[in-house]
Amino acid sequence: MRISIIGCGNMGSAIALALGDAEYDVSIYDSARERAEECAAANERITVLESLEEASGSDAIIIAVKPQVLPSLYLSLREIETGLWISIAAGVPLSVLEDHLGTDNIVRFMPNIAARTRRSVTAVAAGDGVGTDNRSLALAIATSFGSAYFISEELFPAFIGISGSGIAYMLGMMHHMAMGGVKAGIPYPEALSIVRDTMSSAAELQKGTGKGAIDLETMVCSAAGTTIEGVKALEDEGFGSALMKAVQAAADKSIELEAKARH
Repeated sequence: MRISIIGCGNMGSAIALALGDAEYDVSIYDSARERAEECAAANERITVLESLEEASGSDAIIIAVKPQVLPSLYLSLREIETGLWISIAAGVPLSVLEDHLGTDNIVRFMPNIAARTRRSVTAVAAGDGVGTDNRSLALAIATSFGSAYFISEELFPAFIGISGSGIAYMLGMMHHMAMGGVKAGIPYPEALSIVRDTMSSAAELQKGTGKGAIDLETMVCSAAGTTIEGVKALEDEGFGSALMKAVQAAADKSIELEAKARH
């Protein structure tokens, strides 16, 4: 099976390498050819295309260019034949893609930056023309670089708030917790490692038990203990409210960008 990728930036190259490792035949095109060649050199199943037109005939084509670049490519992309279109262009809804590509056989991905470590969390929404086989193919592609969730496209802004952008909030929390460790006497590199592993252990605990996050938090909070003091300090400073506002702010911005794309 041949998958072509248009655009070889951070996300496009990460997806290409993941697909190559999953033993797909991958073709990549980028206007900056050296980027495509660098990616291809890292995996023998990846080849570089000389032109966009050479992507024609692929089982699927992944559009991995920046949203502001996409309008300049629509006319060329419309002439290409493929079994399935997949777009990771943020803020560009299926309706816009369908209008410009002349088909509703399109899937939209919303991955996050962890694709480079095969741990992305990706939202997947399918156009009306995507059949069962292509839905399965899209899911297989998405899970090659992490986990994937089929959701309604109208929920993409919320997904961006908790995952696409939300990963940045978690990284920020990691940094500030590590800095707290520094203040308490642990050097930053060691503190950051401890925080990272603690965050990972929390995720695995929730996943393994299936319990609600609040239930597990309550289990950790002994009466008059250290944890409840820390939790109270967070609540006193508006920790929960700030996180909810951050999710909503990212979601609102996504809605704004999609509205601009439609007009």
